[in-house]
Amino acid sequence: MIFGAKTDQGKVREQNQDTFGYKNNLFVVADGMGGHQAGEIASSIAVETILTLDLDHADENSLREIVEKANQQILEAVSQNYQYAGMGTTVAILLLLADKAYVAHVGDSRVYRLVADGSSLERLTKDHSLVAELLNNGEITESEAKNHPQRNILTRALGSKGGIEVDISNFAVQPGEKLLLCSDGLTGMLSEDDIKKVLSQKAHPQLIADELVELANSCGGVDNITVIVVEI
Repeated sequence: MIFGAKTDQGKVREQNQDTFGYKNNLFVVADGMGGHQAGEIASSIAVETILTLDLDHADENSLREIVEKANQQILEAVSQNYQYAGMGTTVAILLLLADKAYVAHVGDSRVYRLVADGSSLERLTKDHSLVAELLNNGEITESEAKNHPQRNILTRALGSKGGIEVDISNFAVQPGEKLLLCSDGLTGMLSEDDIKKVLSQKAHPQLIADELVELANSCGGVDNITVIVVEI
């Protein structure tokens, strides 16, 4: 397994509220939200907490528990500083165990899988957003979703009181496959065809991560951009 990662402020935002992290076979991307730099704090808390996961005894239940713990840690930080009120973050997690991968997520940061021959790109997560719900219900089209004025409204995010619902899936992985974790600063700028084209290159994952960020910036860079590319 080899990987590459990159985060960038983009061309519009005044600060980078994205955070990423990794530990051995565990990878995390978080996209924070909130004023007074609170989004950056929320995403940092989430990543730091999730990276404390005990990898020797990791499974679906422990993944869910660590995300719930991250949610509580964010709420605790809010209770101690009124300026953090309303802060939250998405989270996308990839855990590789032997020949199996676990994906956990909350919000609209995504995980993709590119098959070994590069022929197909599969989105492994479902956005927890208002626009995604409208799209799933047939109330808007794909093209309308891309420019919808409420496209940044999330239906789930860490920092929520009353518990958090975490989507978790697992699947077998094959040598040569590539997995991508990313914030919506990437997917908001690039089509999945564009992403697939870059991921399909026979290059080191770090070079691919760099190119994805550079391309998102060249298309406008309206949000923070974070990517982790893992090759099995």
